[in-house]
Amino acid sequence: MLFIAGGCRSGGGWNLFARKPAAPAGSGAPSQLPTTGAQQPANQPPPNASGVVQASYEKPRYVPTSNLTPADLIRNENFEESTGQKKTLLETTTEKVAPGELTRKFKKLIGRGPNEPLAKAQFEKGESLFRERKFKEAVKCFKVAADRWPDSVLEEEAMYWLAESYFFDDRYKEASDAYGALVKKYENTSYLINIVPRQFAIARYWDLDARIDSHWYPNLTNKTRPLLDATGHAVSVYNSVRLHDPTGPLADDATMAIANSHFLRNRFEDAAYHYELVRKEFPHSEYIKEAHLLGIRAKLRCYQGAQYEASPLDEADKLIETTLTQFPPEQLGADRERLLATKQLIRIERAQREFQAGEYYYKIRYYGAARYYYAETIREYADTPFSKMAEDRMNETKDYPPVPYDYFAWLKKVLPESEKN
Repeated sequence: MLFIAGGCRSGGGWNLFARKPAAPAGSGAPSQLPTTGAQQPANQPPPNASGVVQASYEKPRYVPTSNLTPADLIRNENFEESTGQKKTLLETTTEKVAPGELTRKFKKLIGRGPNEPLAKAQFEKGESLFRERKFKEAVKCFKVAADRWPDSVLEEEAMYWLAESYFFDDRYKEASDAYGALVKKYENTSYLINIVPRQFAIARYWDLDARIDSHWYPNLTNKTRPLLDATGHAVSVYNSVRLHDPTGPLADDATMAIANSHFLRNRFEDAAYHYELVRKEFPHSEYIKEAHLLGIRAKLRCYQGAQYEASPLDEADKLIETTLTQFPPEQLGADRERLLATKQLIRIERAQREFQAGEYYYKIRYYGAARYYYAETIREYADTPFSKMAEDRMNETKDYPPVPYDYFAWLKKVLPESEKN
């Protein structure tokens, strides 16, 4: 029996459920803290979700713009004149009425426009509160820092530490939204190496917790879960991991987890699609064998009977052939015998489809067409129980007319030729 897991990578290297950073002895401060440029060298990589230092890379830091001279500002303002690039009336009008432009003008009108010194001060205050593990207060500071100096490195850092504050405060829904907003606005953010494990850990927690208690009613007490549909939110976050880091170490885990979630909720078409994604996009994944075996089961569950289309049967049969060819017998083990038995069952289902087609014509007394399908059943599926049933029908209908008696033949003779047509 196959065990359906959520797709969590085993072994060392990923400790995805690390929630609170361990504090160094005697310091009382978490080990993973927001830092300013003066506190952390530019080439010092941040720790990942498990506290393991990642490979060295350059991380952009916030650089104040107060050192710009008036000449620099004038040069930026007169960019159009210096380059000769004029904006059309439509472009100018569109910029003035764009939602983002209207929001910026409204904030400026009420005194909440861009303010670099205030944003920097709030960011530093948020850092201090984060070190003191006052995450609720840190959230307010990072929100102000991101809001008061938009479209800057400072905003990117504030958005990241806002999400981290939510995460360590166990407010996983808000943390998930904040991580998603960051990767949406800054697709190439240097924090992606930290965000992806956090998102996967949140989705994994929701997924497993929902299997224990589905919470079909609104969640009003547990701040770690969404208001409704924890499984659906988990699938959405898994999908974010897969899309924003498609070549990362957790991309195949997330895709497999989505497939398993759909399978457990009886959404077999969606499950089969994502198992196919694992097979196509991650051919060297540790889940490749399970993606084949569970993909076969999902395809067979999509089949609804002899009265419906046969494509799920055909696809399952083809996938069985691929699995038997790709994996050696010693790797498949007992699953090989089950696959061969399933292949025989698919053959019986096809025989039933052929026989049922003959039965349809038998019921409406088109015995000629019925005998055609009975003969096909005997010829193609002689090793199935339906072959004997088809032989009995052939013997029963051998003297029957090929088409039913036409009770209105006399009317055709009476009516003129024009009225017949």
